[in-house]
Amino acid sequence: MKKFSTIVALFALLSLSFTAFAAEDVVDDESPTKVENLATTPLNGAIDLTWDAATDNVAVDGYQVHYGKTRVEQKGETYDSTEDVGDVLNFTVSGLENDEIYYFSVIAYDLAGNESSAWSNEESAIPSDELGDAEDNDSPQVSEAEALNKFEVKITFSEEVVMPAEDAQEAFAIEDENFEALVVSAAEFDEDDEMNKTVILTTNEQIEGVNYTLTVGIDIEDKAGNPMISGTSDTAESLGTSAEKSEEVLSGPVVTSVEGVDSTHVIVNFDQGIVLSIDPSEDFAIQNIDGSQLDVLGVELSPNSDGVEDASAMITTGEQKAGVLNLAVTNVIENDEIYNFESVVGVIVDEPDLVAPSDVANFLAQKLFDAGNYIVKLSWIIPSENVGDTVAQNIYKSVDGSVYDQEASLAPEVTTYDVSGLSVGEHWFKVTQEDAAGNESEGVISKVLLSETGPGLIGLAMFSLIGGRVSRRRRNTKINT
Repeated sequence: MKKFSTIVALFALLSLSFTAFAAEDVVDDESPTKVENLATTPLNGAIDLTWDAATDNVAVDGYQVHYGKTRVEQKGETYDSTEDVGDVLNFTVSGLENDEIYYFSVIAYDLAGNESSAWSNEESAIPSDELGDAEDNDSPQVSEAEALNKFEVKITFSEEVVMPAEDAQEAFAIEDENFEALVVSAAEFDEDDEMNKTVILTTNEQIEGVNYTLTVGIDIEDKAGNPMISGTSDTAESLGTSAEKSEEVLSGPVVTSVEGVDSTHVIVNFDQGIVLSIDPSEDFAIQNIDGSQLDVLGVELSPNSDGVEDASAMITTGEQKAGVLNLAVTNVIENDEIYNFESVVGVIVDEPDLVAPSDVANFLAQKLFDAGNYIVKLSWIIPSENVGDTVAQNIYKSVDGSVYDQEASLAPEVTTYDVSGLSVGEHWFKVTQEDAAGNESEGVISKVLLSETGPGLIGLAMFSLIGGRVSRRRRNTKINT
């Protein structure tokens, strides 16, 4: 029995020796990669940070956020404050002074205590009491959509929202039961709602009894910067109506001037933006001095002299004759009126094409997970006025929403495109329209967040729990690269 005990003890000793030898033989001396694409969102007394995941030969154990009121530009300099935020890709730094500028950088560390060999890009932001609160992490939702009359739809949100400063109407898309688009020409806050939770959309004429579906894009955010979330609470339904606008709403637009430009152009100015019919010749009729009717070949809208959008109409006509011509304006104003203007014959203005095609509508980005990889399916609707004008559609992608790289150039009739080979994190996509003169539209943007998923993530989490935490080192020798 004594002999058996001795043998067991000997095996135990050998086992411990082997374990110690193996532990000493495996040394993790590789640093995690540099943290990329740090981005900031200013809030009330706080700054929200996001960044892309770093990688490591074993596993990234967490991240440190470094910040202060002074930039770090030289070797040996450090930031005023440091926060160990754990293994996350988003963190809100709170307790900051409003209207003061702060600088931020992030590093990663692994289970062995190795840290990124370089700081992330340095970003700055200024918190303000006019922005949302740091505790607000909930995205706005569409509570209700209601047709006020045959040209207006009222949208009620769950909280105060912020609309883009320009072309806010492009953040809204409306389709009927056959997926035909109802054009949205304007989007404005309801003047009677001081909380900015209600938006009034101006549309083409609705059809009574038709069920319309409204979709709100990610360009609509709350005061904290939380965007609408695609596919969850960004839609609502309303029934079309044939009800007329009230007398108060019907006041305007008013024609302020009519001027001849050359023998084939006349410009009509209004006191406010107008909405054209599908066939602009239904809105304007021009009669030559001899009584013959001129063909209306096209109408282009632009700002008037006061900068009011879509309040100036450049009409292209057939060849005018010298003298005083009659112009009838219908549909776009409350009462049909006839105006006189002096034709300008003998002046030929061959202006280059400087007008870009219209942007697409209902640009959506849907993520799919197939065979261990993400695929983002892009889809959109091409405006009817672009047919024959657009010669190419350009797809761009970005990881920060500011710098875009071209992904593809598509034929003018294409309405879908798949993007694969994407990494985990935020991805921004933009589609533009380009004509033969090289004019390119501003573009419509959609964003998706690709999350870490699958057994790999579970394995990393278990390894982190087994390995435990290792104390972080002092970072006073890193420099931004």
